[in-house]
Amino acid sequence: MNTIPFKGHIISYQFYANPTKPTIILLHGFLASSYCYRKVIPKIQNDFQLLTIDIPPFGNSEKSKSCLFSYDHMVEAIQFIMADHFIETAAIVGHSMGGQIALRCAHQLNQITELYLLAPCSFMKHSPLFAKAICHNPLSPFLARRLLKRKGVYEMLRHSIYHDHLITDEMLEHYKQPFLNHSMYPCIIKILNDHQGDLSEQALSEIDIPVSIFWGKNDEIIPYHIGYELIKYIPKATLTTFERAGHLLPEEVPNMIAEKILSRNKVQTS
Repeated sequence: MNTIPFKGHIISYQFYANPTKPTIILLHGFLASSYCYRKVIPKIQNDFQLLTIDIPPFGNSEKSKSCLFSYDHMVEAIQFIMADHFIETAAIVGHSMGGQIALRCAHQLNQITELYLLAPCSFMKHSPLFAKAICHNPLSPFLARRLLKRKGVYEMLRHSIYHDHLITDEMLEHYKQPFLNHSMYPCIIKILNDHQGDLSEQALSEIDIPVSIFWGKNDEIIPYHIGYELIKYIPKATLTTFERAGHLLPEEVPNMIAEKILSRNKVQTS
């Protein structure tokens, strides 16, 4: 893994250099890391230059509650990393929270050429009173730690994945690792405080690039019918749904995600 400092963060990322190929940036969801894309990467890395980012404070990125965790801050960080690697344009694959960050990148940056959104966070509003109550409660990190400990990583994965047999011991170890660090819990509370709310319907309508949306019909985290709402507002969006799939699509349908990306690339280069 590589690291780069940006406005108080040490951000961890992996760069798969392939300079003659188009670039794809992969963004994970809340409580996850770039690890979730390990099944997708080998299937597309011959055809693309890849950049996976551990969105702070997750994965191997720094866990400091003094950092800013807003979506706009992460858009700036992505633009900074792109510039550092001389990446002029890129497509983005974004899962859940990473999907909302991808949408903001497409809305704010003219370097983004295409989006692949996997059950993206959408239509959530910012709640200042809730954020203030959570952030200023000194017990909040303790309560967050107790909640995650009681629920357990295995149960969280079961809630996110339709087929339990996909959950392996290796997965459990990787998804559990960040939460062994007590510095994570104040950061999670600050994420709630820094949350800006998702893009408005007007902003979504201004995204004028191809957007491929994927959703599991058994998603218990973000219901798949939200995908039908999204395609009403994003002009060039399409929606593909999967039977017997939950929320954690990079773990559940990596082959189908990779096939879609590769087929889109063939159409564009033919």
